Amino acid sequence: MAIIVGSAAIALPATAQQTPPAFEPRDETPEQYPPGPNRDDTFYFCVACHSFQIVAQQRMSRSRWDDVLTWMTERHKMPDVQGEERDKILDYLSTAFPETTQPRGWKNPFAPK
Repeated sequence: MAIIVGSAAIALPATAQQTPPAFEPRDETPEQYPPGPNRDDTFYFCVACHSFQIVAQQRMSRSRWDDVLTWMTERHKMPDVQGEERDKILDYLSTAFPETTQPRGWKNPFAPK
């Protein structure tokens, strides 16, 4: 029994030293999202840093989308897009993913309706 426990303890450090698999983002394309003017430009601007799925889940007003772009520029060093290009991005985001008043997240299936 001691031999089994001892050999297991020796094997553990070798397993812990293995390199984890490389992160592979899910393949996304602009066509997976609502059609509209500036979809492709907005998609490729956003996926330079993160998945577009995270963008699609946000559902914000144009003003909040604008604030988020400013925040990402200041906090995460996103390229500072201004003028017509920023307007195009905001047009698409506020149209394709508008603010919602419905609660999001987990819903209790037993809650009264």
